[in-house]
Amino acid sequence: MNSEYIITKEQIKWINEQYGGSLRTDAEIETALDLGKGRNVYRKIAYLLKAILVGHPFTDGNKRTALMVSLAILESCEIKIAGKQKENLVEEILKVAQENITDVNRIERLVRYAITGN
Repeated sequence: MNSEYIITKEQIKWINEQYGGSLRTDAEIETALDLGKGRNVYRKIAYLLKAILVGHPFTDGNKRTALMVSLAILESCEIKIAGKQKENLVEEILKVAQENITDVNRIERLVRYAITGN
């Protein structure tokens, strides 16, 4: 699962706009997209979760945007998640936001565990 992103900065901005937000700064998103190149899907998501949930690049809807971006990336990599996995992912996204987790390794482990149980 080393495929490149099938999500762009513009698509991330569009997702956020659906929740009434607007972009405050795109530097963290661009950095996250660059750092995720050539990485596994969970690491890609981890970089973007850190950028969105800790960096707060949007005026509103950062947590909702983080969830939808994560789901879009998983779908683009043909990883299907349902019920409990989705609930677990939501819980981990909230944990990253509430605890202001900045360690990308930890975020990656949380995302991987939410989706695979490992």
